[in-house]
Amino acid sequence: MSQESANSPRNRGMKIQIWIMLIMVGSVMLAGTLMVPTTEEERERMIELLGTTNQGALIKPAIDISSALDEETAGSLKWKILVAGGQSCDQSCQQVILDTRQVHILMGKLVRRAERVYLADGAQLDGEEFDQLALAHPHLNIQRSGLTELSALLANSSMDWDLSDTRYMVVTPDNDAILYYTQDDDVMGLLDDLKHLLKYSPDR
Repeated sequence: MSQESANSPRNRGMKIQIWIMLIMVGSVMLAGTLMVPTTEEERERMIELLGTTNQGALIKPAIDISSALDEETAGSLKWKILVAGGQSCDQSCQQVILDTRQVHILMGKLVRRAERVYLADGAQLDGEEFDQLALAHPHLNIQRSGLTELSALLANSSMDWDLSDTRYMVVTPDNDAILYYTQDDDVMGLLDDLKHLLKYSPDR
C-alpha cells in the first residue's frame, strides 16, 4: 500500500472511527469502575439516583438474620422465602403461606435453589395448629422460634415493624434479608424478583 493510499480520506476516516469506538468503550469501562459502590451508604445513594427494578421493597441496610434461623436453615445454601409475623397463623397468614407456595412452584427449574421458611411464635402456634400447618404444607420449614430475634435484628432497618401483620421477604444463601413484601403486595412480584436474582447469582 502506497503512502498516498494510506493517507487517503477514506483510511483517515476509518482510523477516526476506530479511535472513537476505543474511547467510547474505555469511557464506559472507566465509568463502570468508578460507579461500583464500596460502602452501604454509596450503594443506597446509587439506588436512589438510578432507581431499582425490584417489585419488593429494599431492606436498607441488608440484614444478616442468621441468628434468627435454626442451625440447619442458616447453613443451607438456598435462597429463602421467609414468612414472618402475624397474630398466630390466622387467615391472612395462611393466605401468605399459600401464595408463597404457588410462587415456589411457579419457579420451575429454579425451584430447587429456594426454600420456604415460616417463623412462628411458639407460644401462639400450639401443637394441633402446628400439625395442621405441617400437614397442609409438607415442604414448608416451620420454626417455632426466632421471631423475636428477627424483630430485634430488623429494628433499625427500613423493615422495622411491630409483627402485627404477616410479611414475607427474600433472604440470600448468606442469610441476608434484602427485600420484603406486605400482604397488600402482588405476590407475583416476588416471583419476578426471585427469577431475576437467581438468574444473575451463582448456583451453589
